[in-house]
Amino acid sequence: MDATLALARLVRGLDPDEIPEATLGAAAHLALDTVGSALAGVHAPGIPELRTVMDGMASGVAPVWATGQRLSAPAATLVNSSTAHALEYDDLHDSLPVHSGIVVVPAALAVAATRPDLTGREILTAIIAGTEVICRLARATGSYTGSAGFRGWNPSAVVAGFGAAAVAGRLLGLDAEGIARAMGLSYAQASGNQQCIEDGGLVKRMQPGLVAEAGVRAAWLAQAGVTGATRPLEGKYGYYRLYEGGDYDPAPLNAPLNGRYEIDNVCFKRYPVCGMAQPAMDALRDLQLQNGFAPDDVAQIAVHGSKFVVDMVGRPFRPGANPEVDAQFNLSYCLSTIHARENFSLADLAPERTLDPASRTAADAITVNLDPALKGKWEARVEVSLRDGRVLSARRSKAAWQEDRRMNRDDLLEKFHACAALAGPAFGADRAQRLAALLLRLPELPDTAVLNDALAGV
Repeated sequence: MDATLALARLVRGLDPDEIPEATLGAAAHLALDTVGSALAGVHAPGIPELRTVMDGMASGVAPVWATGQRLSAPAATLVNSSTAHALEYDDLHDSLPVHSGIVVVPAALAVAATRPDLTGREILTAIIAGTEVICRLARATGSYTGSAGFRGWNPSAVVAGFGAAAVAGRLLGLDAEGIARAMGLSYAQASGNQQCIEDGGLVKRMQPGLVAEAGVRAAWLAQAGVTGATRPLEGKYGYYRLYEGGDYDPAPLNAPLNGRYEIDNVCFKRYPVCGMAQPAMDALRDLQLQNGFAPDDVAQIAVHGSKFVVDMVGRPFRPGANPEVDAQFNLSYCLSTIHARENFSLADLAPERTLDPASRTAADAITVNLDPALKGKWEARVEVSLRDGRVLSARRSKAAWQEDRRMNRDDLLEKFHACAALAGPAFGADRAQRLAALLLRLPELPDTAVLNDALAGV
């Protein structure tokens, strides 16, 4: 049997009353971080244009966060997902290269706007279910878990539709067979690749949203009786054979939960750049903190990365038409910023920094090298040669926020309010405070009417 139905039964079978409170809390934290990341991205390049285009195509009741705009549930999923992903500040799994929050949270909150009677606990259960689908699909995918590197697909995009369809199907009340139909319909629209990263295209920030939009729409089509592929994962032309050349492990697709939820492995970024760059950034920061050297004390910085790292963020820093994207996906720029400022903030993505000739000179001074001995997806080793002759080295397989310095509730609230400040004066600190409180109270909310208005910014 194709694993699609097994996953659909898992999604349908989750009981909100049997999910541990800590796991429901993790889902609320994911909602908080995803919405916060979107508040920071409201004015990011490409996002206002996307809102304008969708406004004339898909009116409805689902809020476009912090704008007062309302669209159909699929369209709102697209816009909110893209906005949350725009600044690369969104979540990441601790061992898988997927951003599940920007798919499942926009999908769940958009569908919930069409059903304001849904409780917060039901919404969180759908978020947990969708995360489970996305992460299990990724965990089974050979190119996501091995050491050979990506095949060129965008990991967070190509499997996003399955997760969004699961979220929407559950919230619409579909049975397991209906959710499986929705997942089959979403497969007809599975897409997303890394060429836009190579070319610095703004569509990078929209790819997961485009597929999530299709997944939400697929649930309504399934509800209406439309059929799609019944074996979208393991069929002759299913995802694993067509997209991955048959390189997959079916075990994660069929494994029982046994009280372990993938959402408990989701982490939250400290820097608004690609996650592939962040272990090296933290390795350099570790060396700075441990040795106390100043920028002028450094003669040379070199970084050695795994194939995943070098393929994704190892190109020379050559900002083009979208310098923000070029900076977010450039390890040399990220490390040169850490070297100079001992941090990386949203301000470091501003044109006055990314387009400063001095920034390119500083980035070019840092060498990025492939080390075949490094097998981890994010693994990197940073070497700092000091002018006094010492050579310092630090190696990280994951970012600090993925292992030893994970963000807690207070960290997430601080990040949320920093992001909310970028949404503009019309949103305001009071509205941000109210919205954050509602998102954290999702496990107790009896319905979503008040939350919908708070998300819209009214």
